[in-house]
Amino acid sequence: MDEVFKDPVQFSKGINLRELMTSATEFHIDMDFKRKSDVLLDDDPFPEIDDGEDSDIEDILKNIEDSTDKLMLSSPEYLSFSELATKMVDCVPSGDAKILIIEEGNGPLVPVDAVVTVHYAAYWEKTKIPFDSTLTMNSGAPITIKLGTGRCLPGLEIGLTTVRGPSARFHLLLQPRLAWGPRGAPPRVRPEPALFVISLYDVKDVHAAIRFNDLPMEEQSKFETTIKTVKVLHSEAKSLFAKKRYKKAIKNYQQSMNVLGLSMPKDENEEAEIKKLKVTVYTNLAVCYCKIDKPKYVFLMCDNIDRISNLDNHCKALFYCGKAHEMLGKHELALKYYKKALKLEPKNREIGKTLAGLDDYVKNSTQKEKELWQTAFKAEPKKEKVVYDVDEVFQNGVRDMCLDLAGREEYAKFDLPTGLTKDEVCCIKSITSDFEGLVVDEDGEGKRKKVSIVKKMI
Repeated sequence: MDEVFKDPVQFSKGINLRELMTSATEFHIDMDFKRKSDVLLDDDPFPEIDDGEDSDIEDILKNIEDSTDKLMLSSPEYLSFSELATKMVDCVPSGDAKILIIEEGNGPLVPVDAVVTVHYAAYWEKTKIPFDSTLTMNSGAPITIKLGTGRCLPGLEIGLTTVRGPSARFHLLLQPRLAWGPRGAPPRVRPEPALFVISLYDVKDVHAAIRFNDLPMEEQSKFETTIKTVKVLHSEAKSLFAKKRYKKAIKNYQQSMNVLGLSMPKDENEEAEIKKLKVTVYTNLAVCYCKIDKPKYVFLMCDNIDRISNLDNHCKALFYCGKAHEMLGKHELALKYYKKALKLEPKNREIGKTLAGLDDYVKNSTQKEKELWQTAFKAEPKKEKVVYDVDEVFQNGVRDMCLDLAGREEYAKFDLPTGLTKDEVCCIKSITSDFEGLVVDEDGEGKRKKVSIVKKMI
């Protein structure tokens, strides 16, 4: 019996760890397994498929090595981990996790409860092919890890929260205790130190708003706290917008505005920065409301911008104000705002393309409407030109008066002198009919008849 267990025994079926820890488990060992194993080793039942297996493995390893070079995840050229350790700093007092930052990230330290996106490759000492890497999982794409949930190696989590995000490259040397444990995870993972070459691509501080709400009022009002929290909220909102989750993006921007409202800037520079951020928030909200087909909310955001800054100075806000008018079918107003936006950015292709498209639409609509009316009235006999016994000076005076009344936006009434002749009244009616919104009002008979030209509200 002792001879049987001198060499490691490989189970024919995997073990469910949850079942092993929570229920009674029995193992059945075939005492003839050694003999069967020897037979399988000596007699090759499929000799024809063995040719080329070694070359296939070499190709796979070569591809992995090339990928690590391409993504800057290759093993550094050091003779030993001890030599590498002299160039690193401790992440923890015990020295079980050491870090060497290759490229510092551009932002604050990664929060302990953040969601991070990374690529990594893990190496044993003096090896060029990683024994563990994100390159061989998740279809080769970077993986997303939520920190603080216990689903990440302790040392890897410590290293990630030691650097600044959202981008960074660093090397992390972990002792077994902070990796897979003192015993490793045989046969693939040895109980030895491992070097992680890591590229951090993105950091999402998903609990920034919660942490802000937990701060005392004095801390919330600080400019530094405002900027930090708003940047996090904007980053998350931008990510949500890219995924077309516009309503959730709106919620983040609204939280951002609440944070800005609590800020107490100490000087003109801080006040200008807060004002700039508010304009950005209102503009981005206008874009989001356009995406969910709420043009009236777009106008509200533009009004908010106009209260703290001149709307005519903000190209993006003008453009989406035009979009909102176009959504409501107010094409002339839309053209007006598109032209204002294009004036600020004459080389903006999107604005130029939108403006040209709408301009063509308006022209075509006008032409079609004209053709429709021409078709509707083409059967009517032409009006005979009426000749009035009225001098040209009188006609010109009536026409000038009608032009003045037609140009007014409010209700207006102009009383003509009494004693007008029949031809003069007919002349006034004919000229007035050429102006939209003008009518002739007659009261009485004979010489006492009162004639007025009235501008009605359309």
